Amino acid sequence: MYRDALPTLQQRWQRLGAEVREGVGRIEASGWRHLPAEVRERIEGLLREGERWVDEWHHALAAIDALERCRVSVDDALAAMDDPHHAWNVPAAGWPGVEFPWMRAIDASLAEASSAELGDEAQERLSARVRDIARRFDGDATLDAAHGRGARARFRVGGAPMVFDVWAVRGSGFWSGPRVEVGLLTTARRSAPRLVLRPEGASGGLGRSGRGAATGDAELDGRFVWEGEPGATAALRAREVQKGLREVCMEDVPTLAVAEGVASMRWTFAPTVRSVTAAVAVLRLLRGG
Repeated sequence: MYRDALPTLQQRWQRLGAEVREGVGRIEASGWRHLPAEVRERIEGLLREGERWVDEWHHALAAIDALERCRVSVDDALAAMDDPHHAWNVPAAGWPGVEFPWMRAIDASLAEASSAELGDEAQERLSARVRDIARRFDGDATLDAAHGRGARARFRVGGAPMVFDVWAVRGSGFWSGPRVEVGLLTTARRSAPRLVLRPEGASGGLGRSGRGAATGDAELDGRFVWEGEPGATAALRAREVQKGLREVCMEDVPTLAVAEGVASMRWTFAPTVRSVTAAVAVLRLLRGG
C-alpha cells in the first residue's frame, strides 16, 4: 500500500518543495539579512531536511513534514516583513551612522573632488549655520562635529532622528573651486526595497535600472535615473514626496537613497532652511513617520 503511494508522495514533495523555495527566494530578495539568526537557521535546517531525496515512503513523509513546517516559517517571515510594526522593520530609535566626508562619490562630476580646509572664520560661520538650521526643527539640536572641513548636527522631527551633515570640498576641472556638499540622513524600515535616485548624467556602480519612470511626473523623471529592487519607486509617486524633491531641485538635483535601514538625501549647495525642510519632509515620508 505504502509502496504504491510513493509516486504520489514524491509528487507532493516536489510541489511543496517548489512552493517553499519560491517563498525563500522572495525573502532572500528583500529581507533575508534582517531575519533573526534563529529564524534563518530554522528555515535553512528544515529546507535541508525536506530536500533530501525520497526513495521510500517513510523518507517522503518525513521530508514532507519538514517542508510543511518550513513553509509555515517562511509564511510567517514574509508576513512579518510586510508588517511595518514588526521588530525588524521598525526604524531604530538611535542615530544612523555616518562618517565624514559626506560626498557624492558616485557622481562623476565629483570623482576628483577633495576636502577643502576652511579658515577659522569660515568654519565658525558654517558651524553656526548648520546649528541654526537644525534648531529650526528641534530646539535641542546638537552640533555633533565641527572641524576645518565641515560640521554635523543631530536633531529630531516628530521622533525621527536626523543627521545633518555639511562638508566643504574643492573640485577640479569643470567643478574647480570650493563648494559645499549637504547630506541629511534618517533611519528607515530595514526591509524597505533598496533604492538609489540619482541626477541624470551621474555615474553609478550598479548599472541603471530605470529612466523617466521613477516618479510618474515628467518634470521630475527627466532629472533622474534610478536603481533599485521591485517596488522601490512606489513611494516616489506620493504627491508630498514629489513636492519635496522639487523644492530641493531648485538648488541642486539631489541623490536619494534608501538601503540597510537608512534613508538619505544629499546635494551640492550651501544649506538653506528651505532645502533642508523639503529634504526632511521627503525622508520622513520614506521612513513612514
